[in-house]
Amino acid sequence: MKTLRSFIAAIAAVSALAATAEAQTVVVGTGEANRDVPAVQAAVDHGGDIVLKGYFSFDRPPAKTADLLYPGGIVVVSKEVTISGTRDEHGAMTTIAGGIVPFVVEAPGSRVTIQTLRFVRPKRGAIAVTAVGGLTITSCEIATVEPLPNPAIGGAAAHSIAVGIFVGTTPNPPTPDRPGRPENVSGNLLIANNDIEVGGTSDDNTLGVVIFSAGQSPNHEVEICVCGNTIRNVTERAINVYQAAGRVQIERNVITTAKIAGAAGGVTPDAIHTVGSGSYVIAHNSITCMWPSGAGIRVQGQGWVIQRAIVMDNEVIMSPPQNTDFGSNSAAIEVRGFARNNIIVNNRIRGRARTALAVLAGAGAAVGLPENNTIAINDHQEFIASLANVLVGAGATNTLVVVSEKRFVEDHGIGTSIVQRSEDSLEPK
Repeated sequence: MKTLRSFIAAIAAVSALAATAEAQTVVVGTGEANRDVPAVQAAVDHGGDIVLKGYFSFDRPPAKTADLLYPGGIVVVSKEVTISGTRDEHGAMTTIAGGIVPFVVEAPGSRVTIQTLRFVRPKRGAIAVTAVGGLTITSCEIATVEPLPNPAIGGAAAHSIAVGIFVGTTPNPPTPDRPGRPENVSGNLLIANNDIEVGGTSDDNTLGVVIFSAGQSPNHEVEICVCGNTIRNVTERAINVYQAAGRVQIERNVITTAKIAGAAGGVTPDAIHTVGSGSYVIAHNSITCMWPSGAGIRVQGQGWVIQRAIVMDNEVIMSPPQNTDFGSNSAAIEVRGFARNNIIVNNRIRGRARTALAVLAGAGAAVGLPENNTIAINDHQEFIASLANVLVGAGATNTLVVVSEKRFVEDHGIGTSIVQRSEDSLEPK
């Protein structure tokens, strides 16, 4: 009987392996766009497990769909699928060359995985996701994104834009009265261990990972992890999460900005930017910011209140050009606008900027006053500030600042508590 059971188990294992092999679709690149794109699109339309091998050219006009939010899209994903690359005998990754947004995901309620692909000079973006029910983008390389005019902004304000990975339900930063369709993006969203280099000039806004308006409570919430990515040579935000209903982790990313900043106005740029009502943890990131304006990390309430965000154990190096004039928004870590009960703790800050840490009112039409925020036990001993190591701006209310020396703080706020920390005592102001 034991032998019979073993035989049945072996047959079942072989059958399962055969079913898996049968479900897997392998597409080999030819380097000719008019052959590669239809072959990949056909495989994606079939769904399942797809393996791409070799070199693919996507350098042809994009597909068009009626509901396409993000302009472009060479291959449009509309159902559950896993798209994987491989490495050849020399270690070279599957390569996708060119194309105006090689992959656009429009798959409401479906889980999509894209992994181990190398994108070379895609236009406007490498991957754009406008509807999904669970997403994994891991171990991909993006080697320079060619900026194209931003169709969401016209007239004199028009500028070119390039984004490594875009996930969103609106092409513009969302607002409470124009949130897009956040219910279209739900589930676990993992963007991890990718290597992204974008490029661009001072006339371009180039960004690494952008998430606009994802998730809707209570039935379509998101769990977002932007983790372990290397992002460099961006002229705008390296990681920009703008309104998420659910939990957001931004951890263990290594970010090096470009030396030049892009064309956007406002309080930008900043290396990591979070806005909105999600639950945010920004931790263990390493940031080298070379802009004389903007921030290494900005926690911002604009329209929505951002609250209880935790920014901890990050290393931020502000490294602008020598003899530079710092902008009024220059800070290593900044809390701005409608921001309440956020905690900035145990970060290491080095280099030069206007301030190491700042709590400020919102700017322009988005004026909001921060309340009850905490800045505690951050290491800025090796930082050179042109104004103050810690700045509490006018209108900021009930800020708690814990520092090794009170002289580090410039306070214009209301009800600020400054605590000097020593090895064996905490001395209130």
